[in-house]
Amino acid sequence: MGRSRRGSRWTRAHAERLLWRAGFGATPKEIDFWADRSRERAIDWLVHGGRGPHGAKRMVGPAPRANGKPLDPINEWGHDMLWWLDKMVRSQRPLQEKLTLFWHDHFATRDEDAPLMLAQNRKQRQHALGTFPALLSAMTTDPAMQSFLSLVDSDKADPNENYARELMELFTLGVTGGYTEHDVREAARALTGFKGNYRDGRPLTIAYVPDRHDDGTKRLLGQRGRLNWQDVLRIVVKHKSHAPFLVSKLWSFFVTEPLPPATRRRLARVYVGSHHRIAPVVREILASRALYADLHEPKMVKWPIVQIAGNLRMVGRGVDTDDWAWISDMMGQRPFSPPSVAGWDWGAAWMSTATMRARFLCATYITKEPPVAVKKGTVDPSWKPAEHVERARAATGRPWTSPTTDHQLLALARRFLAINVKPGGEVPQYQAELTQAALRHLLLSGPDASLH
Repeated sequence: MGRSRRGSRWTRAHAERLLWRAGFGATPKEIDFWADRSRERAIDWLVHGGRGPHGAKRMVGPAPRANGKPLDPINEWGHDMLWWLDKMVRSQRPLQEKLTLFWHDHFATRDEDAPLMLAQNRKQRQHALGTFPALLSAMTTDPAMQSFLSLVDSDKADPNENYARELMELFTLGVTGGYTEHDVREAARALTGFKGNYRDGRPLTIAYVPDRHDDGTKRLLGQRGRLNWQDVLRIVVKHKSHAPFLVSKLWSFFVTEPLPPATRRRLARVYVGSHHRIAPVVREILASRALYADLHEPKMVKWPIVQIAGNLRMVGRGVDTDDWAWISDMMGQRPFSPPSVAGWDWGAAWMSTATMRARFLCATYITKEPPVAVKKGTVDPSWKPAEHVERARAATGRPWTSPTTDHQLLALARRFLAINVKPGGEVPQYQAELTQAALRHLLLSGPDASLH
């Protein structure tokens, strides 16, 4: 194995951690591919794309289908989620897709028409690694966002404060970002002028009508003038609270270790110094030692959609059923329908009695179909317990498991194979197949499977 630029040894465990945190896992061959190179080359590929394990392809594998038919994300319930899940599973730009998920949560929007939400998703993907000001501008003028937070049709006669408040509290400055209620009111005045077109049953479109804009003098976060919506975005992005707030949230998305103040200041300098570009900050985070801490004891809980996408990607299976839509919902996350404008709660909040049962169900739907399902007659009754565990690992994409889990899997294999079998006797075929099926399921449903 090679050494990284910062001197730490680069191993397969490092590559696996990176591909989960900055994407949606990988097949064993893909992990081996990057383990044989270096951290810098792997991060380069994640950030910039280009040649990887599958050449320069952007997508790998067959197009998604549900019930044997192409997806219809506009008209069929859950197909919007399947459309995006397919990108997570097949994309060769996994970091771009992972950050699209981050921005979907950051600029959480819900209860809007499917065409608007799909269009918003495409914008977030387009700007995922670009400049934050461009992304913020795209989200501010986005029809789904404007409708959700009542910015559309907010005019000088009656400014609506919803978007102005969330812009500062959730999108740019944070709850303790130093703004006041007066700043919210002044920002709401400056954000007036957008008008919606709802005619002919077409998706909402937005126009800016200067006559509807309050062009009076305003004072926002210490700056005074006849401010408009573009001025508001410029002022909040340049505010002293913005850079620390955004880099801290990005750090928490990738790393479970607390963000040291010195690292926060350094990341903020990188962000501001690059004209508020996202990619340089993310690159620094992916190269940090903290991301690779506790390789043999991961603490980050997989988001439900990440676990589904990761399982499919890991075993080499595409989106071929609409079951993933309702299973994801049961697991606690339905993309395009976050619980509120604040998005989802992360970490341990994903894990409850009901959602963990749904994660178990997710493993059931993975293991009952090819390529993970146990085919009749493919299991040799003479396999020893250790070989059963190894075969199960190979069939499930070699997921990470702790030493404790390794010990328990081996013990369970011994126990399953010994049921009603006399010492020295032969294990029945069906019993060997059931043992193999149980081990495969446990590898994808046990507590370790929810961590990365």
